[in-house]
Amino acid sequence: MTRVVPDYKEIARSNILQASIKVFSKKGFHGATMNEIAKEVGVSKGTLYTYFKSKEDILNEIWVLSSQNILDLKNTYKGRDFIEVLEELYAMMVESTGLQLSFEVILISQQNEKIKKINQKSYKSKLESLKIFIQDQQDNGSVRKDLDADLLAQILTGLYTDVAAQLLIGLDNEEVHEKWIKSVKAILKQ
Repeated sequence: MTRVVPDYKEIARSNILQASIKVFSKKGFHGATMNEIAKEVGVSKGTLYTYFKSKEDILNEIWVLSSQNILDLKNTYKGRDFIEVLEELYAMMVESTGLQLSFEVILISQQNEKIKKINQKSYKSKLESLKIFIQDQQDNGSVRKDLDADLLAQILTGLYTDVAAQLLIGLDNEEVHEKWIKSVKAILKQ
């Protein structure tokens, strides 16, 4: 019997997660099936179940990775200009195929306790990471020190959510982008 190398398993998991985001974004979480995810990634349904027991498990992993990406915010953007970083985050949001999924998961949280807990944990870790990033930006002078980092993290998260909603309903990308930057600058009074 051939043993599967650990790197292959990680690559397979990553491919499944990427395919799942595509399927969830097209079909919605409830509309998507494990069979469609398996087909999208190019594996059998049985192979898919080797890696994940359910759509909820896949969603949990997507949210965990999303949280880890936010946790990396501090290291990835350390020493960079705050507005420049927000520009990059905006570009990533525009390119993201998971915007619709993010909003759907918030709605699903009302009926599914497991997903609700996943969402709460993810939200708290993202908010904490953003707060730490803001504090680092305050330390390097990119953000005023008199601004409360907790409050600013909350405000930016709300603004980010609003921008995502505007993009989802099809408002003009350039207008939304311009308002995003103006709003952040107004908050920071830069």
